[in-house]
Amino acid sequence: MIRKVSKWLSANRHAYAMLFFIFYLAAFITLEHWNRPVHLIHFFLDDYIPFNEYFIIPYFMWFFCIVASLVGFMVYEKETFLNLCLMMFGGMTFCLIIYAVIPNGLDIRGEIVGNNLCCLLTKWLYSIDTPTNVCPSIHVASSISIAFAVWKSKKLKSYSKFQFGTIALLILICISTVFIKQHSLIDVFCGILLSTFLYYVAYYTNWKNITVWTKHQLVLRHRRLHSNSYRRWKF
Repeated sequence: MIRKVSKWLSANRHAYAMLFFIFYLAAFITLEHWNRPVHLIHFFLDDYIPFNEYFIIPYFMWFFCIVASLVGFMVYEKETFLNLCLMMFGGMTFCLIIYAVIPNGLDIRGEIVGNNLCCLLTKWLYSIDTPTNVCPSIHVASSISIAFAVWKSKKLKSYSKFQFGTIALLILICISTVFIKQHSLIDVFCGILLSTFLYYVAYYTNWKNITVWTKHQLVLRHRRLHSNSYRRWKF
């Protein structure tokens, strides 16, 4: 089994992009436990959006969508996988930088009085996820990135119902963030704006050629330094 996985990874080196989550989780957890003053995010329309615990269901479906989209495109559509990685991982990295430089948070959570399953799940979420590091919303930015990838996928073009259904679910996930008071409308707007910009970079620029050129230049520089070092010590 291990040999098969190793052989598959050797033939599909793009899969190593998933190692990004080691950095992401370490950075996010560190920021979550970094006690410091935060800039409170608030928009007046947030006060008119009622709390609805049932939106916790689509909110948690975000985790499934992350895994399913990355693994699915990684295995079946390399080009879309790489574009999705640029949008999603680029967005996550940008958000982490913003959280570190401009720490922000929310003060719109209220007391949850119900005792049904969705209320209990929301209470549990509140207990493990502090109302900090919210703008831009990673939940929203990554959901929109997946929606763009699904829409642009060549292999999914013949499955239009699946495309529309998936995109509808991802939009519902974005909406859920404000109904369970995890995010302000400002966080949602910034997340959409960020992913839209990265979508343009992923699909309308030659970003892959730039990375290949950069890698080529680094290899040449390494060889040049190695050659100079060899000449210096040659007698």
